[in-house]
Amino acid sequence: MKKALLLAAAVMLIFSACKKDEENNTETELTPTAAQKGFILEWTSITCGICGSSGGPALDKFSQDGPKGAMIALHVNSSDSMKVPNNVYWAFSEDRPTGGGIPAFYAGDTKTSYSDDQAVITQINSGNAVAGVAIDYEIDGNTMSIRTRTKFFQPAQGDYRLSVFVLEDGIDGSDGAPQGYDQAGGGSDYTHNCVWRASATSEIMGELIATDPVADSKVNKNYSVQLDPEWNDVYPVAVIWKHDDQASVKYSYVNSIRKK
Repeated sequence: MKKALLLAAAVMLIFSACKKDEENNTETELTPTAAQKGFILEWTSITCGICGSSGGPALDKFSQDGPKGAMIALHVNSSDSMKVPNNVYWAFSEDRPTGGGIPAFYAGDTKTSYSDDQAVITQINSGNAVAGVAIDYEIDGNTMSIRTRTKFFQPAQGDYRLSVFVLEDGIDGSDGAPQGYDQAGGGSDYTHNCVWRASATSEIMGELIATDPVADSKVNKNYSVQLDPEWNDVYPVAVIWKHDDQASVKYSYVNSIRKK
């Protein structure tokens, strides 16, 4: 009996040690930083010639040169096979409307021009954010499983929300592309990148993750997204917003990250 009790105790100690190791590994794997990674939103359409000649290439440049922030292309127009659902359109347009024309660009909360590199540079160099998020994912069949960890580096007031989106790169938009993908003004080798495909949360502007967070507080979230088998080069992005229904920008940008 005594030997059995000793064996059980040893097993419990081993299990406890393994559990602590797993927790420590998770801590190591997902380590948010306060560094500002930037956020760009582009309203676009396959029927817009300047979107193909200038807007899309500008988004690609920001995406390639930037520090892995979320760069999102929202496609509109009924003839566009990548058109976002209506609820996505209305959620983003409340704070970041097109202003009546496309391509329309936003750097964080500020409407800017696709040719205004300085707006993006200013945003990225604006100093550390109050919070940062780390993200990881795996794909099994048609299911993407996503893990996030958000950390608040300073005490903050108000409600903070987290959106997690699935984007797709590498979609053929050339002159020979299928109907609904051929990009006006894009030329013979045009490729659609950063295309919004799905949301991991039921609310497009995310779920509430903290109210009046204290410094060094962390929030872990897991998500599962069903992928369309036709999508190919897909990956997740996460965006932290501060939510205030009384503010002029109700969902103001805090920080973001792209996992690719």
